Amino acid sequence: MSNIIEVKNLVFGYEEDRVLNNVSLEVNPGEILLIEGENGAGKTTLLKCMTGLLNNGKSIFVNGKEVYKNRYLLKQNSFVMSEDFLYDYMTTDENIIFFQKIFKEDEEFICKVNRYLADFDVEKYKDTLIKNLSQGTRSKVNLAIMLSKKHKLLILDEPFTALDVNTQEKLINLTKNYVQSVEKAIVMVTHINEFKKIATRVVEIKKEG
Repeated sequence: MSNIIEVKNLVFGYEEDRVLNNVSLEVNPGEILLIEGENGAGKTTLLKCMTGLLNNGKSIFVNGKEVYKNRYLLKQNSFVMSEDFLYDYMTTDENIIFFQKIFKEDEEFICKVNRYLADFDVEKYKDTLIKNLSQGTRSKVNLAIMLSKKHKLLILDEPFTALDVNTQEKLINLTKNYVQSVEKAIVMVTHINEFKKIATRVVEIKKEG
């Protein structure tokens, strides 16, 4: 079976400050891939390039096609970053409906989000403005939305630190179960040892300079 996503000789930086230099890796179905490296090595930058948030998908390949020329390929990715993408002046429910439209998902998406909200014990905040939620609750809402999107690759960049221990344990179990489907994979950056333990492979990137 072919890989889910591949990074080929990725070079990225800002002006003369090169962050990533000829980084190459591939993510295979069924993997939980942990990206490690010292602070400033470009771990988050690499993940953002893989999602298309940076570098417009250059040097990122899905099904052998470069994302830069085939942006639709990003639809199979879902990502949870350390900062959420929720809209402060919408309620939780309004955010769910908004992202359903953005992701072009069907009604099953709404059902999945609601199940996660219940599982994370935050369904009581469905009519609350996002700006009035605690950071931990915001993280749970964001996680519920992003996990419900149809995808083959889940990219996680430190989304766990604002979560309580109980939710972290649920997410660990969910992560393990997620990749039992051989067609899916996870790439993550985390400092939490309990999440590191479930990685099936580790890739370390070095800081430039």
